[in-house]
Amino acid sequence: MTFETNNRVLKILPDDVREAVAEKCERVELEGGTVLARAGERTNTVHFPESCVISTLQTYSDGSIIEMGNIGCEACSGVNLTLGYADQLNTNEIQVAGAALEMPAESFTTLKEAHRDFERALFSNVQAVFYQIMVSGGCNGAHDSKQRLARWLLTMNDRNDGETMHLTHEFLAQILGLRRATVTNAASDLQQAGLIEYSRGRVTISDHEGLRQASCECYDLVRKAYESILPEPG
Repeated sequence: MTFETNNRVLKILPDDVREAVAEKCERVELEGGTVLARAGERTNTVHFPESCVISTLQTYSDGSIIEMGNIGCEACSGVNLTLGYADQLNTNEIQVAGAALEMPAESFTTLKEAHRDFERALFSNVQAVFYQIMVSGGCNGAHDSKQRLARWLLTMNDRNDGETMHLTHEFLAQILGLRRATVTNAASDLQQAGLIEYSRGRVTISDHEGLRQASCECYDLVRKAYESILPEPG
Protein backbone atom coordinates (compact mmCIF):
# COMPACT_ATOMS: atom_id res chain seq x y z
CA MET A 1 0.00 0.00 0.00
CA THR A 2 1.36 3.43 -0.98
CA PHE A 3 2.11 5.69 1.96
CA GLU A 4 -0.16 8.74 1.92
CA THR A 5 0.51 12.17 3.39
CA ASN A 6 -0.47 15.73 2.56
CA ASN A 7 3.03 17.07 3.23
CA ARG A 8 4.19 18.49 -0.08
CA VAL A 9 7.90 17.69 0.34
CA LEU A 10 7.02 14.01 0.66
CA LYS A 11 4.20 14.01 -1.90
CA ILE A 12 6.53 15.01 -4.74
CA LEU A 13 8.83 12.02 -4.11
CA PRO A 14 8.68 8.85 -6.24
CA ASP A 15 6.63 6.14 -4.51
CA ASP A 16 9.62 3.98 -3.60
CA VAL A 17 11.56 6.89 -2.09
CA ARG A 18 8.50 8.12 -0.18
CA GLU A 19 8.05 4.62 1.25
CA ALA A 20 11.71 4.52 2.35
CA VAL A 21 11.32 7.89 4.06
CA ALA A 22 8.02 6.90 5.67
CA GLU A 23 9.63 3.83 7.25
CA LYS A 24 11.81 6.15 9.33
CA CYS A 25 8.97 8.47 10.35
CA GLU A 26 6.49 8.40 13.20
CA ARG A 27 3.21 10.29 12.97
CA VAL A 28 2.85 12.46 16.08
CA GLU A 29 0.27 14.91 17.45
CA LEU A 30 1.90 18.14 18.62
CA GLU A 31 0.37 20.64 21.04
CA GLY A 32 0.59 24.38 20.52
CA GLY A 33 3.57 25.91 22.32
CA THR A 34 5.68 22.73 22.12
CA VAL A 35 9.34 23.62 21.56
CA LEU A 36 10.81 21.21 19.01
CA ALA A 37 14.35 22.58 19.04
CA ARG A 38 16.07 25.55 20.68
CA ALA A 39 18.59 27.87 19.07
CA GLY A 40 22.15 26.70 19.70
CA GLU A 41 21.16 23.12 20.50
CA ARG A 42 21.74 20.04 18.37
CA THR A 43 18.87 19.20 16.01
CA ASN A 44 17.61 15.76 17.04
CA THR A 45 14.47 15.44 14.91
CA VAL A 46 13.00 16.74 11.66
CA HIS A 47 9.28 17.37 11.23
CA PHE A 48 7.12 17.18 8.12
CA PRO A 49 3.91 19.01 9.14
CA GLU A 50 0.57 17.62 8.01
CA SER A 51 -1.84 19.82 9.97
CA CYS A 52 0.37 21.61 12.50
CA VAL A 53 2.33 24.82 11.87
CA ILE A 54 5.88 25.41 13.11
CA SER A 55 7.15 28.91 13.89
CA THR A 56 10.83 29.69 13.43
CA LEU A 57 11.57 32.21 16.17
CA GLN A 58 14.38 34.61 16.98
CA THR A 59 14.87 35.85 20.55
CA TYR A 60 16.68 39.18 20.99
CA SER A 61 18.77 40.47 23.88
CA ASP A 62 15.86 42.51 25.28
CA GLY A 63 13.75 39.34 25.52
CA SER A 64 11.53 40.13 22.55
CA ILE A 65 10.64 37.26 20.22
CA ILE A 66 9.82 37.64 16.52
CA GLU A 67 8.74 35.04 14.00
CA MET A 68 11.26 34.79 11.16
CA GLY A 69 9.17 32.29 9.19
CA ASN A 70 6.68 29.46 9.54
CA ILE A 71 6.40 25.95 8.18
CA GLY A 72 3.19 24.11 7.36
CA CYS A 73 2.25 21.14 5.21
CA GLU A 74 3.98 22.71 2.19
CA ALA A 75 7.46 22.33 3.71
CA CYS A 76 9.53 20.73 6.48
CA SER A 77 12.02 21.64 9.18
CA GLY A 78 15.66 20.55 9.10
CA VAL A 79 16.96 23.30 6.81
CA ASN A 80 20.22 23.37 8.78
CA LEU A 81 20.64 19.59 8.42
CA THR A 82 19.98 19.80 4.69
CA LEU A 83 22.86 22.28 4.47
CA GLY A 84 25.12 20.09 6.61
CA TYR A 85 24.92 22.06 9.87
CA ALA A 86 23.96 20.04 12.97
CA ASP A 87 22.92 22.87 15.35
CA GLN A 88 19.79 25.02 15.38
CA LEU A 89 20.16 28.67 14.40
CA ASN A 90 16.61 29.49 15.51
CA THR A 91 14.05 28.05 17.88
CA ASN A 92 11.29 25.94 16.33
CA GLU A 93 7.99 26.00 18.22
CA ILE A 94 4.55 24.64 17.39
CA GLN A 95 2.32 27.59 16.58
CA VAL A 96 -0.81 25.67 15.55
CA ALA A 97 -1.44 22.25 17.09
CA GLY A 98 -1.79 19.27 14.78
CA ALA A 99 -0.12 16.25 13.21
CA ALA A 100 3.36 15.87 11.76
CA LEU A 101 5.68 13.11 10.63
CA GLU A 102 8.73 13.04 12.90
CA MET A 103 12.08 11.62 11.80
CA PRO A 104 15.35 11.23 13.76
CA ALA A 105 18.08 13.55 12.48
CA GLU A 106 20.43 10.63 11.84
CA SER A 107 17.87 8.91 9.59
CA PHE A 108 17.21 12.20 7.81
CA THR A 109 20.89 12.62 6.93
CA THR A 110 21.28 8.99 5.88
CA LEU A 111 18.24 9.10 3.60
CA LYS A 112 19.33 12.42 2.09
CA GLU A 113 22.66 10.87 1.13
CA ALA A 114 21.10 7.63 -0.15
CA HIS A 115 18.28 9.04 -2.30
CA ARG A 116 18.96 11.79 -4.82
CA ASP A 117 15.24 12.53 -5.25
CA PHE A 118 14.89 13.13 -1.51
CA GLU A 119 17.94 15.40 -1.52
CA ARG A 120 16.53 17.43 -4.43
CA ALA A 121 13.19 17.83 -2.64
CA LEU A 122 14.97 19.00 0.51
CA PHE A 123 17.01 21.61 -1.35
CA SER A 124 13.80 22.81 -3.02
CA ASN A 125 12.37 23.14 0.48
CA VAL A 126 15.38 25.23 1.54
CA GLN A 127 14.89 27.54 -1.43
CA ALA A 128 11.18 27.98 -0.69
CA VAL A 129 11.69 28.60 3.04
CA PHE A 130 14.49 31.11 2.41
CA TYR A 131 12.32 32.95 -0.12
CA GLN A 132 9.49 33.15 2.40
CA ILE A 133 11.85 34.64 5.00
CA MET A 134 13.21 37.20 2.52
CA VAL A 135 9.72 38.27 1.47
CA SER A 136 8.65 38.54 5.12
CA GLY A 137 11.64 40.77 5.85
CA GLY A 138 10.75 43.05 2.96
CA CYS A 139 7.09 43.04 3.95
CA ASN A 140 7.89 44.14 7.50
CA GLY A 141 9.69 47.19 6.16
CA ALA A 142 7.43 48.10 3.25
CA HIS A 143 3.85 47.44 4.34
CA ASP A 144 1.58 48.67 7.10
CA SER A 145 0.34 46.69 10.08
CA LYS A 146 -3.10 45.93 8.60
CA GLN A 147 -1.58 44.51 5.41
CA ARG A 148 0.90 42.42 7.39
CA LEU A 149 -1.81 41.06 9.70
CA ALA A 150 -4.02 40.21 6.71
CA ARG A 151 -1.13 38.39 5.00
CA TRP A 152 -0.31 36.40 8.12
CA LEU A 153 -3.95 35.39 8.70
CA LEU A 154 -4.31 34.26 5.08
CA THR A 155 -1.16 32.15 5.36
CA MET A 156 -2.35 30.51 8.57
CA ASN A 157 -5.78 29.92 7.07
CA ASP A 158 -4.20 28.05 4.13
CA ARG A 159 -2.39 25.77 6.57
CA ASN A 160 -5.31 25.36 8.96
CA ASP A 161 -7.87 24.01 6.46
CA GLY A 162 -9.97 27.15 6.85
CA GLU A 163 -10.85 26.45 10.46
CA THR A 164 -11.19 28.98 13.25
CA MET A 165 -7.80 30.05 14.59
CA HIS A 166 -7.11 30.62 18.28
CA LEU A 167 -4.99 33.76 18.46
CA THR A 168 -4.67 36.48 21.09
CA HIS A 169 -3.60 40.07 20.44
CA GLU A 170 -0.53 39.48 22.62
CA PHE A 171 0.48 36.49 20.52
CA LEU A 172 -0.06 38.31 17.22
CA ALA A 173 1.92 41.32 18.45
CA GLN A 174 4.83 39.08 19.41
CA ILE A 175 4.81 37.12 16.17
CA LEU A 176 4.50 40.19 13.93
CA GLY A 177 6.88 42.38 15.94
CA LEU A 178 4.19 45.01 16.56
CA ARG A 179 2.77 46.78 19.61
CA ARG A 180 -0.35 45.16 21.06
CA ALA A 181 -2.37 48.35 20.50
CA THR A 182 -1.32 48.37 16.84
CA VAL A 183 -2.52 44.79 16.38
CA THR A 184 -5.79 45.60 18.16
CA ASN A 185 -6.45 48.52 15.81
CA ALA A 186 -5.54 46.52 12.70
CA ALA A 187 -7.77 43.59 13.72
CA SER A 188 -10.61 46.00 14.51
CA ASP A 189 -10.33 47.58 11.06
CA LEU A 190 -10.44 44.17 9.36
CA GLN A 191 -13.43 43.13 11.44
CA GLN A 192 -15.35 46.35 10.79
CA ALA A 193 -14.75 45.82 7.07
CA GLY A 194 -16.42 42.40 7.37
CA LEU A 195 -13.25 40.50 6.47
CA ILE A 196 -12.76 38.59 9.73
CA GLU A 197 -14.70 37.69 12.84
CA TYR A 198 -12.68 38.08 16.02
CA SER A 199 -13.92 37.35 19.53
CA ARG A 200 -12.19 36.11 22.68
CA GLY A 201 -9.07 35.01 20.86
CA ARG A 202 -10.93 33.18 18.08
CA VAL A 203 -10.37 34.40 14.52
CA THR A 204 -12.39 33.27 11.50
CA ILE A 205 -11.93 34.63 7.99
CA SER A 206 -15.38 35.59 6.72
CA ASP A 207 -14.34 37.13 3.37
CA HIS A 208 -11.24 35.43 1.97
CA GLU A 209 -11.08 37.45 -1.25
CA GLY A 210 -11.69 40.70 0.59
CA LEU A 211 -8.91 39.89 3.05
CA ARG A 212 -6.66 39.08 0.12
CA GLN A 213 -7.34 42.54 -1.30
CA ALA A 214 -6.59 44.09 2.09
CA SER A 215 -3.30 42.21 2.25
CA CYS A 216 -0.15 43.09 0.36
CA GLU A 217 1.23 41.26 -2.67
CA CYS A 218 3.61 39.31 -0.41
CA TYR A 219 0.95 36.69 0.30
CA ASP A 220 0.64 35.78 -3.37
CA LEU A 221 4.40 36.01 -3.94
CA VAL A 222 5.12 33.34 -1.33
CA ARG A 223 2.16 31.16 -2.30
CA LYS A 224 3.19 31.15 -5.97
CA ALA A 225 6.82 30.46 -5.05
CA TYR A 226 5.89 27.32 -3.14
CA GLU A 227 3.65 26.18 -5.99
CA SER A 228 6.52 26.66 -8.44
CA ILE A 229 9.39 25.27 -6.35
CA LEU A 230 7.44 22.41 -4.74
CA PRO A 231 4.59 21.77 -7.19
CA GLU A 232 1.73 19.50 -6.21
CA PRO A 233 1.96 16.12 -8.01
CA GLY A 234 -0.36 15.67 -10.97
